[in-house]
Amino acid sequence: METGALILIGVAIIVILVILVALDMIFAGGAGTTGMMHGTAMMMSNPIGQGILLVLLAILGVLVYAIFFR
Repeated sequence: METGALILIGVAIIVILVILVALDMIFAGGAGTTGMMHGTAMMMSNPIGQGILLVLLAILGVLVYAIFFR
């Protein structure tokens, strides 16, 4: 993978995380900022929170792929 592609992936992940934090604060009541267990339980009880967690899981998958299988 080229350096430019890795930089683009990094910038996209940062932008997505900022958007996810905004969605979390607006729709899930800041569940992601309340602590690991309590926040995850709050997010799983909300459809928007479930979507946020799925996107975070996808980001983790992309990072693992970029780091270990490039």
